[in-house]
Amino acid sequence: MKGPLGRREFFADAGGLALCTLAGVEVLSNERADVEGLAQGIEVPPKVLAAQERGQNPATTQTVFAATTRAAREYWIRAEPIKRWDMVPTGRDEMMGKKVKGKTTFPAYGYRPYSAGFAEPLGPASIPGPLIEGTVGDTIIVHFQNKLGTPVTIHPHGVLYSADMDGAYKGKFTDPGGFIQKNETFDYVWEAVEGTQGFWIYHDHGPMDPLPLYKGLFGPLLIRDPGQPRPTKEFFCGFHSFLPVATGINAAFQCINGRAYAGNTPTFRSNVGDDVAFYVYAIDDDFHTFHVHGHRWKAEGSGAVIDNVTLGPGDSLTARFIEDNPGRWFYHCHVFSHLHLGMNGWYLVE
Repeated sequence: MKGPLGRREFFADAGGLALCTLAGVEVLSNERADVEGLAQGIEVPPKVLAAQERGQNPATTQTVFAATTRAAREYWIRAEPIKRWDMVPTGRDEMMGKKVKGKTTFPAYGYRPYSAGFAEPLGPASIPGPLIEGTVGDTIIVHFQNKLGTPVTIHPHGVLYSADMDGAYKGKFTDPGGFIQKNETFDYVWEAVEGTQGFWIYHDHGPMDPLPLYKGLFGPLLIRDPGQPRPTKEFFCGFHSFLPVATGINAAFQCINGRAYAGNTPTFRSNVGDDVAFYVYAIDDDFHTFHVHGHRWKAEGSGAVIDNVTLGPGDSLTARFIEDNPGRWFYHCHVFSHLHLGMNGWYLVE
């Protein structure tokens, strides 16, 4: 008989619902899923098989909508395993001044940036993945390579692209870009046309969706407006959860950029007078809110002055303001269970 559940264990057990069905197997949110094992039961789509038989990568580095483009911006990104990802590397929750008990590491997935031609890594595989950015008028080319034991992809939000550049699994209608197998490479071509300026996200949308995403395959995508000045300080915040289905740990963690609890989540720093932009997104099954203590900004679209805003799964927003309030502040999700399961961090203003 199990003893009393702690706070994190209670929320993990309470979340033991059917998450999805993959390869005919029901996946539960409170049981670790064998992603690579399940992937063996997924048939390779016909278009992917045909491309393999031709020995061709059907992607092209030619512009898709050439009349709208001005310059090409290229990225080389791999999906790689992360042997040990620690969600709480300090072992402590600084908000409560307490030790975080129990296991906090697990084998994760991450996107990793490389120099041209995958010659050398520009940093480690990380959660979230590297920033992909462009300016209105750019063609963005992402040379993507998969080093995982399951097919994965990169699917963008916000930018313009043709159907074969979608990076999404569509069953028997899947294009090669929606089913990138181990050691295969695909070139995604997207267009940053007028109207796409703003903050967006990218993530895996392959046949094992959402499990690779829940293990770390997501990242920020920013399209800049050439007519707008850049902020002097930019902060990227991915609100998401790590549940037992991804970690195998009998506990739930609510995270910002792959970490849980203040002192582990990003600590952001600025100075009075800075033009500050928080780029925030939600990328799990939950609704979150973004709140910064002691600060307010104008809502995108309406212009209303706010200090707390709701994000649904896949939503993204920009909170931009001129810094005028020094001190040690919290930024966090105002869903209180998420806040106390780790979705909080420090914002320090000099």
